[in-house]
Amino acid sequence: MDEIYQDAGQLAKTTYRVFLMILCVWTVAWVIKIHLDSAQTWINTSKGGFIYWTLAKLLVWILPAKWLIQKSGRRLQQVFNVSNFRQSLLWGGGLGFLIALQGFIPNYLQGRPLLPTQFDFALGNVLVISPLFEEFLMRGAILGNLRQHHPFLTSNLVSSLMFVGLHIPGWFFMGNLVENVTKPVGGALSIFVVSLIFGYAVKKSDSLMGGIFAHFLNNLA
Repeated sequence: MDEIYQDAGQLAKTTYRVFLMILCVWTVAWVIKIHLDSAQTWINTSKGGFIYWTLAKLLVWILPAKWLIQKSGRRLQQVFNVSNFRQSLLWGGGLGFLIALQGFIPNYLQGRPLLPTQFDFALGNVLVISPLFEEFLMRGAILGNLRQHHPFLTSNLVSSLMFVGLHIPGWFFMGNLVENVTKPVGGALSIFVVSLIFGYAVKKSDSLMGGIFAHFLNNLA
């Protein structure tokens, strides 16, 4: 078994370094995707894109996240803590529903459907892959590790900034980086705020499931 870090400061430094590595490799994954798109391969299809990004996230996000959790001395059972399901549903579901109201209410007032009416691979990514994978990396591994060295508020702020950073390569290659960084609603600021809420849901429920529930409801709206 790999050595488990006993020093919380060293664990935090390792977590920062691994995140920078993830960001670099994630950028490479975007470069590869753009190249494949220009070659007009099967990756251009909705199904192909779903498969590509799911595999990329498994390799670039999930494997390093699992390693970071192991280095912290925590077990996956502790991270998910499914025995706290009720608390997770209360805090994650409650906070997630409050966030989702910002999408539900305008849709209702304008006569648009409150819930998705068409289920496809893109929606599967938004409602399943993103909440599970992003929360496992950002709240399960990174926030969990940083909390062993920093106070929760500091850890939540830093990990939320890192969460925004994780979106930057995608914004850049899709050509809307400046728009997403500067617009007051729906861009970097909104992602930072909801990330803080996801982290708080994890803290209050003492389970990653709280963050997953909140993230799911946010994306549902």
